[in-house]
Amino acid sequence: MWKELSRSILASILPIAWLCFTNCNCKIGDEIPTPIRIEGKWGYANASGQLVISPKFDDACPFSEGLAKVAVNKKSGYINSSGQLIIPLRYDEALGFLQGFAPVRLGQKWGYINQKGEPIIAFQFHEAWGFSEGLACVKVEDKYGYINQEGEFAISLQFDSARAFVDGSAIVERDEQLWNIDTAGRLQILHTNN
Repeated sequence: MWKELSRSILASILPIAWLCFTNCNCKIGDEIPTPIRIEGKWGYANASGQLVISPKFDDACPFSEGLAKVAVNKKSGYINSSGQLIIPLRYDEALGFLQGFAPVRLGQKWGYINQKGEPIIAFQFHEAWGFSEGLACVKVEDKYGYINQEGEFAISLQFDSARAFVDGSAIVERDEQLWNIDTAGRLQILHTNN
């Protein structure tokens, strides 16, 4: 049981680490610029350390699926690897693109846009995370569930906490119990906190 629980916990941590990597840390590659901070502003450098996008952003994230989230004056948008603003700085918060979608927040609600900046899934969530294995974890009020890429609930809002899917399963919590859930919504109990 402990081995299975350890594997499940690791499986739930890896997507979070990946999201942090793709949304907050550096990504090294010859053709993909890497965020770099110079005198309080963020720009991008190539693998040789040459500045390729001048430091003019208050925040800058690594490139994900060809675009990088940047922010100026607490508004977020997306640039391409040439530094051209592709999606205007209009969002109050934004995450990187995964599987063609990016979660973005306007006011208090999250929704999803495509790489053209078009709203694809309405702004209706209190929290929203990137897609993994065709599903994204979202929160409405105080419960989590999973939507598909059409914005429909594939797994209903029923969890107190939830993680992204990795290799067909995710860790969720309901009524102080940890469960392993598959993409079809089938649950297997992992641990009781009582």
